[in-house]
Amino acid sequence: MTGRNILIVVSDSGNFKKILPEMVEWMRALGDRINATLLGVAEFAEAATPVLEEMKLKRVLLEELASELERHGIAADIRIRTGELAKEVVEEAGRLGAFAILMTTGGRAGALRAGISTVNQVIRRAPCPVVVFKPRLLKFTDRVALTLSSRIKRLTAKPAMERS
Repeated sequence: MTGRNILIVVSDSGNFKKILPEMVEWMRALGDRINATLLGVAEFAEAATPVLEEMKLKRVLLEELASELERHGIAADIRIRTGELAKEVVEEAGRLGAFAILMTTGGRAGALRAGISTVNQVIRRAPCPVVVFKPRLLKFTDRVALTLSSRIKRLTAKPAMERS
């Protein structure tokens, strides 16, 4: 394969589909031919769903995302692995000779700061740059409205002693 190999780590989150256009934009900005590999990992710790069933569900999601990438002119391949997520991501990036790994955050800032998040583990061990995309769950105007609303509630709330 000629071009740059990009490994895209696919989470099961519904937010991933919202972030895919940002990833496409980032890959297009590279200007070269891009070979994207979508990686889904079935972790053993997820005992509620049998591993084979989880792998089937991941394949459906990965095939849907691969079709979306191909509609944008980006060649896409899918890989499904079982094991510990960070370890599988780092190993797959090495096998591919990846130019970059694209991931999303899980939204747990405390875990990231403590160094125990999957993203943090991948960043430490990756053989290439890791680009992290943060889900934007709310539009900017919605975030401003929520922030103002919560501040107003705090300012107008009566202290506990006044309520009794």
